Amino acid sequence: MGEFEIMCYEGQMMVIGTFFCPSSHPRFQDTGPIGGYTIVFPRTSVTITHDGRTPVVADPNVVMFYNQGQLYRRGQISAQGDLCDWFGFGQTAVIEAIRAHDPTVDERWLTPFCFTHGLAASAIYMQQRLLIHYLNQTSKPDPLFVEEKAFAILRQTIAQAYAARPCPSPHDSHTAREHRELAQAVKELLARRFAEPLSLAQIATAVYTSPFHLSRVFRQQTGLTIHHYLNQLRLRAALSHVAEPGASLTDLGLQLGYASHSHFTLAFRRAFGTAPSRFRQTATTAHIQEMSKILTA
Repeated sequence: MGEFEIMCYEGQMMVIGTFFCPSSHPRFQDTGPIGGYTIVFPRTSVTITHDGRTPVVADPNVVMFYNQGQLYRRGQISAQGDLCDWFGFGQTAVIEAIRAHDPTVDERWLTPFCFTHGLAASAIYMQQRLLIHYLNQTSKPDPLFVEEKAFAILRQTIAQAYAARPCPSPHDSHTAREHRELAQAVKELLARRFAEPLSLAQIATAVYTSPFHLSRVFRQQTGLTIHHYLNQLRLRAALSHVAEPGASLTDLGLQLGYASHSHFTLAFRRAFGTAPSRFRQTATTAHIQEMSKILTA
């Protein structure tokens, strides 16, 4: 995958980078297999199908898990292609992080990740973006800070995945598949139209179901309401632009579907614990480590 990657950090215990593949590239559907034990934070939306598993909408609300050598296929959702940040760890570190939640990991040490994906909490998503931002700003990163922070992100990501659900069963009922596919269809719709003022009735019509059934199944499948999921997509898109000095925060909020600058600011503060203007001031090399305290190592 070398032609698609920008390496941000290479150490003895981990590798951190950014991946980008335009949807027009001949290898867009298949750039695998994965070379290590990797967690990936999407910044655009695609579908990812691990070999032998069902498709997943990989959007900025999601963290993807890959065991070494994982085969997968990619499908287009966003016209922007596939842009994501990734963290590759040694096998021992991954097994140790998982063992605290799942002692059976020692029985599958070649494939410690039993999940294909999980939800990425706002604090975790913000911290990995801050860490990538820090690495892109400095030519001499502090290895101790980077590696401790990356391990904290790994631990928190795995803890959240196991708190949400146990390891999946290889057997799946017809109803469970239908519910999962309905939630996936909604995620694809939201990924394409997250800046639009969508109503529950509009979404339900688009996926051929009733509003009541849709709201119940989506929350059952994701742990979130559709409104919350949509709001998180908007805010994570905002993180990629808020730190830019020349960007208008008012215009950005309106472009993302918020009714006003104050509405955008309130939503951003609730999700990330700081106002967008404050985030812009602190997203510098000098303040990254201070901001990183949001996520306890």
